[in-house]
Amino acid sequence: MGIMNQLIDRVIKTSLIMMILLSLFLSWKIWTKPANRSVSEKENNSELVQMKKMSEVYVPTKLFYHKSKNEFLTSSKENTLLDIHNKLIKFEMKNSKIVDEKSIKDRLFSENTFNLLYPNELPLSVYKDIYRLELEVPKDFEDFRFNRLIYSFEKEEIYFVNSKLTTGIKFSTKGDSNSIKELVKNEKKNNYSPVKLSEENIAGIYYLTDDVKLKTFSYMVATQSFTTFSKAFFEQSNDLYSNDTENVNLSNGEGESLTIQSETGEVNYVGKLNSTSAGTNKLYQDTFQYVENLGNALGTLRYFDDKEGNITYRNYVDGFPVFGNDIKGRLEIMVQNRRVLVRTNQEAIQIPIPSDETVTLLSTDKMLNNLVENGVDISLIEDAQIGYEWQTNQETKQAVDLVPTWYVKYKNIWYSDDKLIKDIEKGGAD
Repeated sequence: MGIMNQLIDRVIKTSLIMMILLSLFLSWKIWTKPANRSVSEKENNSELVQMKKMSEVYVPTKLFYHKSKNEFLTSSKENTLLDIHNKLIKFEMKNSKIVDEKSIKDRLFSENTFNLLYPNELPLSVYKDIYRLELEVPKDFEDFRFNRLIYSFEKEEIYFVNSKLTTGIKFSTKGDSNSIKELVKNEKKNNYSPVKLSEENIAGIYYLTDDVKLKTFSYMVATQSFTTFSKAFFEQSNDLYSNDTENVNLSNGEGESLTIQSETGEVNYVGKLNSTSAGTNKLYQDTFQYVENLGNALGTLRYFDDKEGNITYRNYVDGFPVFGNDIKGRLEIMVQNRRVLVRTNQEAIQIPIPSDETVTLLSTDKMLNNLVENGVDISLIEDAQIGYEWQTNQETKQAVDLVPTWYVKYKNIWYSDDKLIKDIEKGGAD
């Protein structure tokens, strides 16, 4: 009976894929580029792009609820996180005070609190601008970077805390905390998983205490036209020229260029950064234009990482980041000497395909122990989280499977746990 159900499920899934493929066929034919094509004038296209907002992209991605001193829970439920955050930013925040590591740890381990976590640190000045907040920050802390918001229901205080948990800024708050409390305490809706937090945890992260079962997703992918990227990225999109090669290779007289690799779909744009912002943290606003202009072409993007003038955005599915080869599932923007390099991929996840398949991942302790047993120095791990691995669908190239996988940030590079072990064995990750 089980085998029969699996066969029926596979037939239904395959039929659905074929129907979607049929509906997309004409669009695909229209947007697919011939091998050798020159572009001599700006495309006339009245299609409206729904511009992305920074407030849609720079959002927290994890919730940790401290139900009691000994019971911590976590959720990545996107709707819950966004609802909580949208209510929180409406609070009046005043009486700022710099807090040290001891004060942060005392609040962090107290009950009746919750944490909202960003994937990486963000300047508080940028956060203020994005959400138009009136925060009085001590002058010496105008460039303070944080990745964690801690809120205490009992004290009605909010802490903006750095990733190392050594420094923070505390504000007293006034607002509708009861409506947030209802959201946080709804354990059934939030699909919480138990976690633990101790001084011994690597990189100060929460550990999942139990193995966790997660859905595997399948998605139809759309191959975005080269015009999607030329219109989004080029400052001057008139008089573009194309070299007669198999790959897309566009350029103009202003020194801008766009290449798309035919085999992998990798997209690379090089141009001069058009700066419109002021202040020390203008990199975030200046580079966001490339995300903004793409609209929803690459799906749901979230701010994920930044280092030394490079900012990375990733697709998020069901609250978890997507990792793929050939820049799939992400958008990278690198700035150096007023020149900008934008990297992404033509393939973008679009339409979900129903699936009942699940994967069980090890608890954090078990995953880390497995790394240690295979020669990984876990003291070099800066972060660890669950993500979705972009895998080729075995039934059709027009679909991909997103498989739950453990990822660790090792020496500032993200690896799946299996990939890190293999690289260590080959001597590559060291």
